[in-house]
Amino acid sequence: MLGVLAVAACSSSSPEDALNEAAERLQASLESRQAGAAARQLHDDFLAQQHYNRQAARQQMLGLFMRYKNVNILVVNRQCQLDTGFNYRGQCTAQVAVTGAQGLIPERLEYYRVNSVWELEEGEWLLYRLDWE
Repeated sequence: MLGVLAVAACSSSSPEDALNEAAERLQASLESRQAGAAARQLHDDFLAQQHYNRQAARQQMLGLFMRYKNVNILVVNRQCQLDTGFNYRGQCTAQVAVTGAQGLIPERLEYYRVNSVWELEEGEWLLYRLDWE
C-alpha cells in the first residue's frame, strides 16, 4: 500500500504542474521513510481501496518502514489532469513498482496500476482517493 500511496498526485506554474509536484513530493517522502510528511499530504477524508482511511495508511507506512531499511518507488507513465468543471479536483494515473530491502538487493517487488483523486485545499493538493490493481 505504501508504494501505491507514492503514485498518486500532481505545484508550480500551472495547477496541473502543481498536482504533479505534489505526487513527486509524496513519492520522495515515502522513499525517505518520512511517514509524517506523507500523511500530511493525505486529505482528512482520505480513502484507499474503499476501506483504508488516513490512520490505516499511516500504520501501513510505519510497518513497511520498520520492515525495510530501503524503500524505492519507480513511477512510469504518470499522467495528471484536472477534472473538467472542478478546478479544485484532479486525477492521476500511473504504473508503479515498489521495492523493499534491508541492504542493496531488493527482497520484495510489487507492481501496481494506480488511480488517484486529489483535492486542492488552501492552495495545497491533498490525496483524497486511491485505488490500485
